[in-house]
Amino acid sequence: MKTKLTSYIFVLASAFLLVGCVNGTNTSTQTSSEPTSSVTSETPTSSEELPSSAAPSSSEVKPSSSAKPTSSSNKPSSSAAPGIPGQFTITTDLTTTKEIHTAKQKEFLSYSGEYRTIPTNKYPDGNQLLSDALPIDIAWTHEATSGKTIKSYSVKYGQKQDLSDGYEINVGTNKSAKLKNVYLGKNYFEIYANYSDSTKENSGIKLFNVDESGPRNITIENCTNCRDMGGRKNVDGGRLKQGMLYRTSGNGYQTKSTRTYITEAGKKEMTQHLGIKTEINVSDSNTYNFNISGTTVKNLYMDYGGSGTSHLSRNTESVKNYFNELAIESNYPMYFHCRIGTDRTGLCAILTHGLLGVSLNEIYQDYLFSNFGNIESKRNIGEAGQDTIVTWMDDIQAMKGEKFHNKVYNMLLSIGVKAETLNKIIDLLTDGTKPTGNDANQTVITADKFQVSGTTVTKDTSDRNHPDNYVTLNSTSKSVSATFEAKAAGKVQVIAYLGSKEHVNNKYIDSVITAKMNGGQMTVAHKNFIEAGMGNCNNRMNYYPVLLGEANVNAGTNTIQIIGTSTSMNIGAITIL
Repeated sequence: MKTKLTSYIFVLASAFLLVGCVNGTNTSTQTSSEPTSSVTSETPTSSEELPSSAAPSSSEVKPSSSAKPTSSSNKPSSSAAPGIPGQFTITTDLTTTKEIHTAKQKEFLSYSGEYRTIPTNKYPDGNQLLSDALPIDIAWTHEATSGKTIKSYSVKYGQKQDLSDGYEINVGTNKSAKLKNVYLGKNYFEIYANYSDSTKENSGIKLFNVDESGPRNITIENCTNCRDMGGRKNVDGGRLKQGMLYRTSGNGYQTKSTRTYITEAGKKEMTQHLGIKTEINVSDSNTYNFNISGTTVKNLYMDYGGSGTSHLSRNTESVKNYFNELAIESNYPMYFHCRIGTDRTGLCAILTHGLLGVSLNEIYQDYLFSNFGNIESKRNIGEAGQDTIVTWMDDIQAMKGEKFHNKVYNMLLSIGVKAETLNKIIDLLTDGTKPTGNDANQTVITADKFQVSGTTVTKDTSDRNHPDNYVTLNSTSKSVSATFEAKAAGKVQVIAYLGSKEHVNNKYIDSVITAKMNGGQMTVAHKNFIEAGMGNCNNRMNYYPVLLGEANVNAGTNTIQIIGTSTSMNIGAITIL
C-alpha cells in the first residue's frame, strides 16, 4: 500500500511540474503590466496586437518549446505574473494617461477663455526656463536567468507600434528609465536585459498613453522654447503629424549678456532621437546657427527692426522661401529658429499652424507658450509697438475665406507661394482629414504676366530675393493690367502685393494708386502707408499683401488695371479672390 501511495504522489508531482512548464511565460513575450482593454478605446484588440520583438538572433535567448507563447501572449493583461527568473514585470502603472506638461504649463493650457485677451498674469514673464517637457518614468523588476550576469538594461521607445522608429537609451543596471520627449497620444516601448555574454532578453512591446493636449513641448539641453509643431488637431478633424517639424531657440541664444550654447547631449537628442535632417535659420545672420554634423543648414534670413508694421511686412519674401522649403519632402524632419525662437520663429509658426487648420484660439495659445521659455522679456498678443501680431493677424482675417486657414492660404497665395506648394505642405504634415475650403475661385497674376504701360519700366533689384520683374508704378510706368478668367459672375476681393520704403501716415494708398475692373472705377481702400504695411528694413523695401477693395466681375474673361501716380509704388502681384 505504501509503495502504491508513493508512486501515486510521484506521478501527481510530475504532472504538476509538466503543467507548470507548459503554462510558463517566456521573457520575450511577458506583458503582465499592459493596460487592460477597459482603459482606453485605443488599446490594441485581438486584431491589433502589440507586436513581439523581432525573432531572436543567435545572440538572444530563444524560447524553449515548452514555453512557446500563445496567440494572446502580447495582449494587455490585468494580472501581474510572479517575478520568476528571466521575467519582466512593469511596476509603473500603464493604465493611466501620462502628462508631459508641468503644473504651471497645465494651468495655462487649461484656460477656458480666449487666449487673444487672456490676462497677462496667467502666464510667465519670459525670464525663466519653464518650457521643458516632463519625462515619463518607467520602472520594472527583473531577475536574471540563472548563471547569467546583467551588463545593463536599455529601453527603446517610439510612436510606431512595431518600434521601427524607436530610440534606445541605456540606463546601466538601474531598473528604471526616464523617457524624454515622448509623443502626445500613443507611445510604445520595450525593455532589454543585456547580459555580459552578449545575449539579451526583452519585455515585449508595451503601450502607454500621453495626454493629447498640445503643445508637444521638447527638452533639448541648453536650448529654450522648443516644441513640435505637430500633435494638434485641425478644425476639420485631422491631426498635425508629430516628429516632422520643430521650432527652437537659436544656438547660443542670448538673454541680456549671457549666451547659452547647445551641449553635445542636446545635439544627440536632435539628430539621433528627433532625427533632424534640416536646419532652417530665419534670423538675420548666421550667428545663431547650430550647424550640427549630419544636418543641412538653409539660411532664409528675416530682419528684425527698421520701419514697417510687423515681422510679416518686413519679411514676406523670406516667408515665401520658408514655405517653399516646407514643401520639400526630403527636408524632414526639420526645425526652424531665429535668435530666441519667439518673434520671427513665431511668425512662421503662426502661419504654418494657420495653413494646417489649427484653431485661431490654439494659435494664440501657442504664441504665448513661448513665455515659458527663457526669452528675455514677456510677449503679449496685443502689445504696443511695431511687432504686435494683432495688426497682420487682423489683415489676414479681412481676407476672403470661410475659416482662418482659408484666409491664411489666400494670404500666402497673394505673396507668391504657389497653390501646389501649399497643398503639398498640407499633405506632408496632416494625418487624417485635411483642412477644407481652399478650392475657391482664386487667381494670382504675377508681375511677369502684367501688361505695362509706357516705354520705361523701373524694376526693384534690391536684396532679399525680390524678383527683378516687380514693377514700379510711377510717372514713367503708370499702370499694369492683366486678364483673368472667373468661373461665375459676382463680387471678388482684389489684393495687390505692394512695396514702398516710405513709412508715413500722411500718404494714403488710394491717393497714389487707382484701380479699374473691366474699365469701371474701383473704390480703393483708404489706408495710410503705415496701415498698409509699407516701410523698409536695412534699406530694403518691404512688401505686403494690401487688400485694395472689392469689385464685380463677369463670368469668363475680365481685365484688372492698377494705375500709379508720380509717387513710386512697387507691385509684385495681383490676387483675385
